[in-house]
Parts: sequence; structure tokens; C-alpha cells
Amino acid sequence: MRLHRIKYFRLSLQESEGSAEKKTSHDVFDAVFCDDPADHAANRPGLERLIRYTQCGDTVVVDSMTSLTSSTEQLCTITRRLIEKQVTLEFLNENLVFRHDCLEVMEPIIAVMELIAEFERATTREKQAIGIASAKMRGAYRGRKKKLSDNQVVSLIDRAGTGESKSKLARDFEISRQTLYRYLRST
Repeated sequence: MRLHRIKYFRLSLQESEGSAEKKTSHDVFDAVFCDDPADHAANRPGLERLIRYTQCGDTVVVDSMTSLTSSTEQLCTITRRLIEKQVTLEFLNENLVFRHDCLEVMEPIIAVMELIAEFERATTREKQAIGIASAKMRGAYRGRKKKLSDNQVVSLIDRAGTGESKSKLARDFEISRQTLYRYLRST
């Protein structure tokens, strides 16, 4: 069985598709996968093709952690996915190698990275809450715009009171059933 050496990168905004050859010319790879800078976490076709392509024993080479992903949480998820497939993951700039055959060493490292990701999420939520509280004190924060006007809410409540189907009401007013029930509870 031949083990593959695979390259993954994301083009920067300044680079074009033609520069893909330049990024891989100094080393020999069995396959190369890349994504555009506009591709975000939910839409990374190159990364998904890479994960489907890899098999046990392959090595994935990435220039840096930031070219793989921009969040610690996603980094942990992608690293775990590759290690579960028994793939080695190499980050050149950080001089870091996640070997699938050294799980007793890799598991604590990934666990620490996951703790850092949780810390980042908590810090972000805290900063957001502080920002919202500050904006409310200044009178600049009004929350989300109401989906229905006051007249529509009155009409909704009247129709619901006559026994009209909740599903039909939600469709007619173009709101979810959850929003419909929220309006009905608020009366």
C-alpha cells in the first residue's frame, strides 16, 4: 500500500488560481487541494475533498494553522477528523506534527486546544454581553426588529382566538411556529 503525501492550502486574497503551482513547486505531493479565500467554514469544498481522499497512513501537509482554519474550535474538529482516519497532519510554519500513531501524546494536546477554544467562546460571549449592556445604557441598543407590526399582532391574536390553525397562521404571517407562540404568550 502506497502512502500519500498531500498538500492543502487556501489562497490569500492577493493570490490567483495560477499561484497554486508556485505554492507546491518546492515539494512533491501526490495530491494538492485548495480553497478560495472566500470559502468559509461551512463551505470548504477543497477541504472536504481532501478528507474524503485521505486514507490510513497518509500525511497531510499544511503551511500554517491559519491557512487550515481561522478558529481554534474548527482546528480541533478538523484535526480530530484526520486523526480518526489515521492520517498524520503536518503544519510547516509552526513545526508541529499531529501523528495518528502517537495518540497518547496527541490527545492531551488536542484536549488543551479544545479548552482554549472553549475559553475563546466564553470570552467572546462575555465581551458581547458587555457591549450590549453598554449600548443599552447609551440607548443605542434596541434589540432585534419585531417581525410583526402592532396591527398584525392584534390580527394574529384575534384569528388564533377563533381557533384557526397555528400552522396556517404561521404561514400567513410568514413567521415560525415558535415566533407565533411567543406572540401569543406575550398577551
